[in-house]
Amino acid sequence: MPDNGDRRGRLGRVRDDAVRAAGAARTVEGMFAGVIGAVSPILRSEVWAGITVDPWTLMNTGGNYRDAVPGRLMPRMIDIEYREGDVNSLPELARRPVPVGLLRREIDGPPEHSPRYRDIIGPLGLEDELRILLRDSRGAWGALIIGLGDGPPLGPDALALAAGLSRPLGEALRRFHLTERARQEPSPVSPALVMLDAGYRPLHLTSSVAAWFEDLPPDDRTVRGRATGSRPADLPPAVYALAAAVRAPGAADSLSSLVRTRSRGLVRLHAWRLGDQPPADVAVVVEPAGPGEHAALVVAAYGLTPRERDITALVLRGHSTAEISEQARLSAHTVQDHLKSVFDKTGVRSRRDLVATLFTRHYQPALIPSGDPMQEPGPEPGPGPGPESPRTSRLPAH
Repeated sequence: MPDNGDRRGRLGRVRDDAVRAAGAARTVEGMFAGVIGAVSPILRSEVWAGITVDPWTLMNTGGNYRDAVPGRLMPRMIDIEYREGDVNSLPELARRPVPVGLLRREIDGPPEHSPRYRDIIGPLGLEDELRILLRDSRGAWGALIIGLGDGPPLGPDALALAAGLSRPLGEALRRFHLTERARQEPSPVSPALVMLDAGYRPLHLTSSVAAWFEDLPPDDRTVRGRATGSRPADLPPAVYALAAAVRAPGAADSLSSLVRTRSRGLVRLHAWRLGDQPPADVAVVVEPAGPGEHAALVVAAYGLTPRERDITALVLRGHSTAEISEQARLSAHTVQDHLKSVFDKTGVRSRRDLVATLFTRHYQPALIPSGDPMQEPGPEPGPGPGPESPRTSRLPAH
C-alpha cells in the first residue's frame, strides 16, 4: 500500500499534468478535454461538463458539453440550477473557502431529496456528482461538473486534487478571456427574439434567431425544440439558464448575462417574464454587447476594484488627474495611488500604455479579423492577487 509521501507525489503529478494541459490548450473546449484526460487516474469521469460563467452573475455562458448529460435532460438540469435550486449551486460554492462539492455528501437525507440526483444523476445510472468552481483572486470563471459511476466513493486524495485545481484552472480560464479574439468583424445581424412557454419550448422566434443561436456555445449540446417559425430552434444552455433564472421565485422581472460567441465577440442576453401573455412565459433577446458592458467584463478579469474601475473609465475618456479628482471627489494623490494599482494589475507603466493595452487586447480584435498582425503592448497581467470587489458588484466573494 503506498505511503503518504507516494500519494502526495501522485497527486502532485496529476495536478501538474492538468495544469500543463490547460496551459497548452488553444481553446476553452480543448482546455477542459485536456484537463479531464489528465485527472482521469484519480477523478473517474463517466459524464462531465466544463462550463464557463459570467463572473458578475455566475450564469452559464458555454464551455465543453461533448460528454455532458443528454440533450433531453439539459432543460431540466438548468431549470434546477437556476430556478428550483439544489445543493452545491455555483453561488453556494463561490461562498466556500474550498469551492468543491460532492453531491451525496451535501444532501440532508436520502439522495432522492436532491432534485438533481432524482431527475438527472439517478436516471443516468450515476452514483454521485463532483463540482469544482474554477476561480482565482479576480473572480469565478467556470466550473468542472463530473458525474461519478460505480466504484468506491471519492476519498480525501481525490477531493484534495479537486481543491488544488480550482485556482490554476480559474487563472487559465481568465487568461482565455483576456487573450481571446473575435475571428471576424462583428456581424450586422439584427437582435434576435425568442418566446418560450413554461416548458422552455419556443413558441415564436424572429428570423435572426438561427444566426445568433448557431454562434452561441456549445453547438453539440443544444436542445432542439419545436417552434412556429421556418425551422426548429436549437436553444443553447446559456439561453435556458437565463430563462430559468428569471422564472425563479423572487427573481427580478428581467435579467441579463454576457456570453462570448464563437465568431461575433461578446453578446448580451436579456430575459424577462411574460406573465400576461400566455402561453408565452419568457422572452429572450440576443444582441451585441455595448462597449460599456464589454469593459465591465474586462475589468473583472483584471481584478479592478469598483473605484479603480471608475477611474480607469475616466482615463479611457481622456480626463486629466485634476478632472478625475474633481469628478470622483478624491485628492489628486489618491487618484495617483489608484492609477498605480491599475497599472500594476494591467501590466502597464503609463496612461497611454493603459489606453493602448485595453484597446489592443479587448476592442481592436472586434474591428480587425484575427488573421491580421497585431502588436500587444505590455505584458499579460500576472497571477498575483488583487483587491476584490464587494458582493454588490456581483463578483463572487472569496
